[in-house]
Amino acid sequence: MATKKNQIVPPPTLGIRNSFHSLIAILVTILVIAVVYLSQNGGQLLEKCSKSKASSIESDSSCNLFSGKWVFDNESYPLYNEKQCTFMSDQLACEKFGRQDLSFRNWRWQPHHCDLPRFNATALLERLRNKRLVFVGDSLNRGMWVSMVCLLDSAILPSFKTMHANGSLNIFKATEYNASIEFYWAPLLVESNSDDPVSHRVPDRIVRIQAIEKHARFWTDADILVFNSYLWWRRPKMKVLWGSFESSDGIYKEVKMLRVYEMALKTWSDWLEVHVNPNKTQLFFVSMSPIHERAQEWGGAKGKNCYGETEQIFKEGYRGRGTDPKMMRVVENVLDNLKTRGLNVQMLNITQLSDYRKEAHPSIYRKQWEPLTEKQISDPSSYADCDHWCLPGVPDRWSKKKTQFPLLALLFLVFIVLSILHYERSILQIQEDQDHVHNDHHHQQSPFIFVKPNLSRLQSRAPEVLDRFSRCNSTREYSRRKIEWTADRKTKSGRRRKSSETCDVFSGKWVFDNTSYPLYKESECPYMSDQLACHKHGRDDLSYQYWRWQPHGCNLKRWNVTEIWEKLRGKRLMFVGDSLNRGQWISMVCLLQSVIPADKKSMSPNAPLTIFRAEEYNATIEFLWAPLLVESNSDDPVNHRLDDRIIRPDTVLKHSSQWEHADILIFNTYLWWRQGPVKLLWSTEESGICEKLDGLGAMELAMEAWADWITTKVDPHRKKKFCRMIGGDHPSNKFSADVTIRPIPLAIIPMRNREWNPGSEGNCYSEKTPINLEGYWGSGSDLPTMRMVDKVLNKLGSKVSVLNITQLSEYRKDGHPSVYRKFWEPLKPEQLSNPASYSDCIHWCLPGVPDVWNELLFQFL
Repeated sequence: MATKKNQIVPPPTLGIRNSFHSLIAILVTILVIAVVYLSQNGGQLLEKCSKSKASSIESDSSCNLFSGKWVFDNESYPLYNEKQCTFMSDQLACEKFGRQDLSFRNWRWQPHHCDLPRFNATALLERLRNKRLVFVGDSLNRGMWVSMVCLLDSAILPSFKTMHANGSLNIFKATEYNASIEFYWAPLLVESNSDDPVSHRVPDRIVRIQAIEKHARFWTDADILVFNSYLWWRRPKMKVLWGSFESSDGIYKEVKMLRVYEMALKTWSDWLEVHVNPNKTQLFFVSMSPIHERAQEWGGAKGKNCYGETEQIFKEGYRGRGTDPKMMRVVENVLDNLKTRGLNVQMLNITQLSDYRKEAHPSIYRKQWEPLTEKQISDPSSYADCDHWCLPGVPDRWSKKKTQFPLLALLFLVFIVLSILHYERSILQIQEDQDHVHNDHHHQQSPFIFVKPNLSRLQSRAPEVLDRFSRCNSTREYSRRKIEWTADRKTKSGRRRKSSETCDVFSGKWVFDNTSYPLYKESECPYMSDQLACHKHGRDDLSYQYWRWQPHGCNLKRWNVTEIWEKLRGKRLMFVGDSLNRGQWISMVCLLQSVIPADKKSMSPNAPLTIFRAEEYNATIEFLWAPLLVESNSDDPVNHRLDDRIIRPDTVLKHSSQWEHADILIFNTYLWWRQGPVKLLWSTEESGICEKLDGLGAMELAMEAWADWITTKVDPHRKKKFCRMIGGDHPSNKFSADVTIRPIPLAIIPMRNREWNPGSEGNCYSEKTPINLEGYWGSGSDLPTMRMVDKVLNKLGSKVSVLNITQLSEYRKDGHPSVYRKFWEPLKPEQLSNPASYSDCIHWCLPGVPDVWNELLFQFL
C-alpha cells in the first residue's frame, strides 16, 4: 500500500492579513530565544560560544538579544533551500512565485555585545524529547510552528514523523523522540466568531471576553507554550458578547478595542494562574509583528509600500506605525501582574528587529487565492503583501554567543529564528497520511516489530486463557512490538459520522427541568445497581435527577420507549467495557423495562455476559464485562481487582466471540488504563515472560487490536458500533456501536473541587449543582489519551460513530454517588471521619447523567 505524502495545503480562502503574522513569527522566534536564554541553565545545545570582545558585558543576562543589527552573511544563510521544505507555504515561497532578488535571505541578526549560537537540530530534538511544544494564536504563531516543523523535517527519517490536523489543533510528531510540535488556532485567545481555522473572515468580529476554556483545554498539559495575539485586534471597537453564541438572550456591546484587549488578556492570565503548573510549563508571549504599508515612514514615496523594496532600513531604532505601543503596554502590565502572582510569562520582543526588514515581505511574489482585477494588475503595490515574510528570510541560524548558552534557550532561539524563516502566512491545512503508521514496519530502519493481531492459530497449541490466577514468570522491558492493522481503504480517514447533519447535539448546556425528568424512578427499576442507587443509600438532595441536556441550536428527540423497542425488535444491543458502560447499560434497561410485562422480560444471572430479554420484541439488551477490550486477568466481572494487571495486547478474540453477532455495539475503555503500568503477555509468548509498559502505550496496543477486529470483521451495512469519548474527573468514557460499530470513550476520575472552586481541596462530595462554566475542562480527562483514541477512530472512518459525552459530563460534578452507594468493604474509622476520602466521583447516580447518554444514543438509532 503506497504511503501518502504528508503535506500542508493552503486553504481556498485567505485568512486575516497573515502578513503581520509572518513578521511576528520572526520576532517571536527571537523573543523566545532571548527569554529562554535569560531563564534557562541547561547543557550545551549548540557549540560553545566564544566570549564577546566587549569588556562592558559581564554576564549573559547583560546582553539584550533583541537589540542589534542585521549583518549580510551569504555564507551561513539561508539555513535551508525553499524548495527543500516539505511544508513550505505558497503564500511565503517568494522564489517559487517569481522573486529574482533573493538577498533578503542572507541577513543574520547580530545582537550588540554578544553572538547567537549555532543551530543543531539533533540537540533541539533531544531537548524536546517527551515534551509538547504548543504555539497558540494567529497565523504568525502558525508560521513559527510551520517553520519549526520545516527545520526539523529534514533531520527526521520519514518513518519517524507524522502530521495530523484535528480542527484547530495541528500536530507534528517526532515519534523517535516522543516529541510533538503543535499549533492551536485562537487568534484572539478568548472565544470568538473567528475561531474556525479556515473560515474566519467575518465582517462583524465578536468576542466572548470571559470564555477561554473552549481553547484552553487543548493546551493544559503542554510543556512549552508560546502565545501571541495582536493583529486581529486592530480596529477602533470590538463587539463583546456576554452569554453564548447559540443563546438568544446574550448581551452584546461595542467596546473600545484597547479595553477589550485588556479584558481578554485578563481572562487569559486568570486561566494560566489557575491551570498552569509553573514548575512544569514554560510560558512565552510574542510581541507585535510590524507591517510596512507606508513607504513615506522610511523616506519612500507617498502612497507606496513594501513593493519594489530590496534593502532593509538601516536607521538604528527605527519604529514605524505598524505597531501599537499602547497594546504593548497592556501586555507588559498583564505579564507584570502575573509575575506578582507567582507565574512568569516571558516576553519575546521581536518587534524592533523585524521593523527594519521592509524588503523581506512577499509583496506580489506569492500565490493569490483570488483572481486579480485589471486595476490591481496595473498597480502591483495595491495588492502587495507587506505583512508576511518570505521564507527563508529572517536569519535562522545563530553562530556563537558570549558564553555557554543554556540548552533550552538555544533550542528556542534556533527554532524561533527558523520559524521566522519558514514562516507561513496562510491558514494551513495539514493532511496526515492515515495509513503511514502501518507501513512503518516496511522501512528498514523502523525500530518497531509489528505483530498481526487476532490470530486464532498462532501456535500448535492455543495460548492459555488469562484469569485472576495468571502470573508472569518474569518481567522484562517493552520489546517495542506494535500492532499491525490497516484501515479499510474504502473508508475515508477523518470522515466519522456525526450525530446530526445540522446540529452538534454534544454541544449545549444543562437546563433544570423537574417536569420531564427523571425519565423513571430509582425505586421502580428492579434492576437498579446498589452502586448507583444514591437515593436508596441516603442521598436526600435529588436535584441531580432533574437536569435536561439542551444542545445549542436544536432539541433532542423526545424519549419514546415504544419507538426504541420497535427499533430494537429482533436485535441484540450490547454494551462492552467497564463499570461505566455497565452503568449506561443499567440506565438503558431501567429506561425501557417498564413497558414490558413482568412475564415477558427476564434478566440472566450476573456473569461476564449479562442479558436483559424482552420476549415480546425478541430483543436483548446485554452487557459484556471487558474493561480492557483485549483479554486480561481482570476479566472476572466480580473478582478483578488485582495487584498486577496482565493483558494479551494482540487479541480481542476471547471477548469478540461474545459480541460478534450483536447488532448494535457500544464500547468503552479508559479508567482501567489509568492505574499504573500494565504487563503485556503476547499470545506467542510460551515462557510466561511479560513486558512492562505504561498505561497509555498499552491502551494504544489494545485499541489497535480492537480496531483490527472491526476493520476485518464488521459489515458496515449491517452492524452499528459506537465509541464514547473520555470524560473528566467526574465524567465517564464509553464506546458505542450499532452493528456497524461506533466507538465512544467516556471516563470519569475523582477530581478535586479546586478545579471548579479555586482554593478548595475537596472533590465531588456534597456537590449539588452542575458547573456553570461553558467549555469547562477538568484534569480527569487525559488529553494525550483522547488524541490517541481519536487517531485510531479516524482510521476507522464511518465504521465507528462517536458518542462524545465527555464535555457534557464534565459539567456534572453533582451527579456522582459520592458517599451515597453501597460499599463492598467495611469503611475504616479514618474514612468515616473524612467522607471526601471515600467518595465515588467516578460513577454516576441513576436516574442521572447516563440517561442522557442513552438519549444521545437514541439520536443515532
